[in-house]
Amino acid sequence: MNIFKKSNLIFISIFIILSLFLLKNIYEKKESMLQIQKQVDKHQVGTSNTTEYPLTVIDETGTAVTVSKEPQRLISTAPSNTEILFALGLGEKVVGITNYCNFPEESKNIEKIGEISPLNYEKIISLNPDLVLAYGGFQLKDIPRLRELGITAIVLEPLNLKDTFKSIKMIATACGIPDKGSLLVNNLTKKVDKIKSKVSSIPISSQPKIFIGGTSETIYTPGAGTLFNELISMAGGQNIAAGLSFWKKINPEFVAKAEPDIIIIPIGVMNQEEESKIKEIISKRAGWSNIPAIKNHKIFIVNEDLFYRAVPRLVDGLELLYKIFHE
Repeated sequence: MNIFKKSNLIFISIFIILSLFLLKNIYEKKESMLQIQKQVDKHQVGTSNTTEYPLTVIDETGTAVTVSKEPQRLISTAPSNTEILFALGLGEKVVGITNYCNFPEESKNIEKIGEISPLNYEKIISLNPDLVLAYGGFQLKDIPRLRELGITAIVLEPLNLKDTFKSIKMIATACGIPDKGSLLVNNLTKKVDKIKSKVSSIPISSQPKIFIGGTSETIYTPGAGTLFNELISMAGGQNIAAGLSFWKKINPEFVAKAEPDIIIIPIGVMNQEEESKIKEIISKRAGWSNIPAIKNHKIFIVNEDLFYRAVPRLVDGLELLYKIFHE
């Protein structure tokens, strides 16, 4: 019996020693990680709020991208990246954009690199960029070759408002202006919070049902996982396609059965006459005459770029939707 008790005491003692050893290791590891993070932050931002180079950022592909010096020549391979660069006051450093970058107006005079995909490597190299701001998705297949050619490229792929703010900060940090990125995001966040505060007092029963459509006979509408769906919900609306995923093809009967209170048609900038024609086309769709939005003339034509691009103007789109839904 004494031997048994002695064995137990030895076992317990060993267990306590091992536990203390493991706890010590965990604590030291956490401390080490904190010190590394502090060193990275100090190295990249410095004590005077100026970025120090070289710096490393982790882009949307999980790739650690090292920017060797403050970029002076920037190329954007997506309209959303171009808008963010200009919103941050970096327009003068942009030397190349795609054929589809159309905002702001000042961007139209910048050299074009061609299509969004496949990327024109020869054109990009000829512009001698310090940094290329690329986009994920269908452009991902082009990035490895771009990097093989010695081009520093950061890939961005924001899928929602939170990601968009993250992209803004990432671009600002990589370009040496982290404070401007934080300021822009803070200002946008205040506007979003203001809308959220207003919507919080509106009961679900008072939130209108929304249909996002188009002029084509084939109807595609945004569901869960899209920027549009997120903005509709934030603005205090109920997307009739919220039960679907991403952009889905639906039939006219789906819309008629859902009975939306408001119909929104996102399209390019149009004059009053063109907008009237579109509203007439929507109103005369077969089987839609009893839809509340049709009966009450609640059809709105909006600028599609405010809802499709992950850019600061998404907040303008959010404010517009709230106005349409509740004012």
